[in-house]
Amino acid sequence: MQRIIQSLFLLVLLFTTTPSPLGAATVELPLFLRTQILQNALAESFTPEPGKPTVLFQQGSYNYLHISEPQLSIRDGQPYFSCNANASMGFDSLGILPSVVKWNGFVLMRLDFFVDPQWQLRYRILDSAIYNEKGGKPVVTGFAWDLSKRFLHPRLEQYGFDLAMPQKDISNLLRACASPTDSAPLEAALNTLTVGTLRASADGITVPLLLTVDNAQTKPVAPLPTEAPLGFEELEKLQQAFEPIDAFLVFTIKGLSTDLGDSLHQEQLFDLLITSRYQLLMILTGQSPVENKDPFRQLFIDVWEQLRPIVESSSGKSGLMQKKMLRYMTFINAGDALLTLDRTAPGLGIHLTSDGLRRLARMMQPDSKEDPLHFDWQIDPALRELFQFQPEPEPPVIEIIPPQPLPSVEPPPVPTPQPPVTPPVEPSRQPAEPQAQTSSVSAALLNFFIGIAHAEDLPDTIKPTLYQRLNRWVPNEGDEAEYEQIMTQLLAALALEQIKRDNLNPRYTKIFLNLVPTVAMIESCWQHFELKNEKIVTRRNQAGGLGIMQINQHVWRGFYNMDRLQGDVAYNIQAGNQILMRYFKQHAIKVAEENNNPDMAARAAYAAYNGGPGAVRRFLKTDTNSRLKRIDEHLWELYQKISAGGSGDLTTCNIM
Repeated sequence: MQRIIQSLFLLVLLFTTTPSPLGAATVELPLFLRTQILQNALAESFTPEPGKPTVLFQQGSYNYLHISEPQLSIRDGQPYFSCNANASMGFDSLGILPSVVKWNGFVLMRLDFFVDPQWQLRYRILDSAIYNEKGGKPVVTGFAWDLSKRFLHPRLEQYGFDLAMPQKDISNLLRACASPTDSAPLEAALNTLTVGTLRASADGITVPLLLTVDNAQTKPVAPLPTEAPLGFEELEKLQQAFEPIDAFLVFTIKGLSTDLGDSLHQEQLFDLLITSRYQLLMILTGQSPVENKDPFRQLFIDVWEQLRPIVESSSGKSGLMQKKMLRYMTFINAGDALLTLDRTAPGLGIHLTSDGLRRLARMMQPDSKEDPLHFDWQIDPALRELFQFQPEPEPPVIEIIPPQPLPSVEPPPVPTPQPPVTPPVEPSRQPAEPQAQTSSVSAALLNFFIGIAHAEDLPDTIKPTLYQRLNRWVPNEGDEAEYEQIMTQLLAALALEQIKRDNLNPRYTKIFLNLVPTVAMIESCWQHFELKNEKIVTRRNQAGGLGIMQINQHVWRGFYNMDRLQGDVAYNIQAGNQILMRYFKQHAIKVAEENNNPDMAARAAYAAYNGGPGAVRRFLKTDTNSRLKRIDEHLWELYQKISAGGSGDLTTCNIM
């Protein structure tokens, strides 16, 4: 974590302490302006009608200066302006033939830049030259040069890029993140705000915002003493403290995805959301050490480090309007400024607050009527649709084979032949004929639906009372075998249902069929409910995992119905299958193909299921910690046993 914080934002965060009689220090908040944003703003000002030349001068038919395609570029730390230009000068000769001199080419200017007292970024022309269409010196230049100096030079030097709005928003965000007792020192620092020497690179221009603070305010705050592990009630309070960050991220991601609208960014944003929630689990369960006992700050830093490059890469793409690009620029710089000041001047008492998060979110979506920090546990249809989740699982339209009596020591008597039965009027609503009990998960899968490489032959009949028996059923020694049999069949049928929905590559069908019961065994020993204080309750771990597939309520908030996850075994399995299949298709198959080993798809999919998208390759890494290695190896052990024909055993929570 320390390494992540040290590389925060991939920025050069300058912190300079300058001794003075007053013991003051200077803190820099870098305000970064991407070249693409500056270019778009310049083009919008100089050529308001795209594709049409702008008339800078026109007098009659023969005297004019028109420009088009204005460009701003930065080379070797120096800004340049160029544009195509057409110029003409002439007059009617004795009313018969015009005397006209024309020039077509382009103008190139070398610039300097500065920020004026009104917070306008302006350009100063250092030198300029004109060229013909082929890039050479034109034969006749005097009139073109004169027109350029009279009409183009002043236009460029009068142009300004407004920094007043981002400067104001950054200052207001910092104010919103200061406690009342610390507002006076912060306000005193903001009153010293000045602009340092501007720096340019190929990517853009950095405008250093300089604050003067007391030297004492730059010293690190002493860490709090180590405390005992948190209890359940303390964890619940900590979870509630994280709710604003999660709500902020959902609000921001939904807005970004709507604006960007491309599959690459949507996949990145989905992985960011889920990864941040897994990071929360690591903190809640004590697996991730918390620096200075401020997990709220730590999680925001991790989230911001992932969100920032996604927002940056979107600037100037996907048809974003200039106004939105400026909002994104302000959003990025405000977040950077907040964490830079928090890091370099902790004595100012800047803390990430709910008001600060809300203000930061509104910078990017100022027109939204929604509270950016609204948090609830309900399904968010917009979130599901945004990330192309399948419709919320409904009661499965499948047949569950009725449980068969266990084989006895004595061979069963030969059954008396029965007369043929007339088919019912509605065969689709009748249960199928009982089949012989199988002794293994793999056999049940193969016998349940034979030859279903694409899972196209699922039956239409349904016997909901059979799988609904699993709801609120805690198996004991007397009914474990019956429970195992029904659960085996339900897991097989729902895995096949998921394969059909996603049209999984036949090469990986059997792997996914074996993976689903393996995950259910390692997560919950195939048991959705348990007895606590003589009451039947949903199996739940400390991190918030629910039911047979241990669907985590924090990670999948907004995607699934929390009540149904707790009370409906089939729904819980369906949700787990959707999540597994998503990881399987988006990440795990790539790992398998990279290593030319199809079975690796099972290991990779579970690693992501257990630890988030970023963990998909952890079972291949040598530096994975011992606890996670044991989890991955246990999954692989169970998966191989199921693949070899093993059956589930609830007494040992193993595959026999």
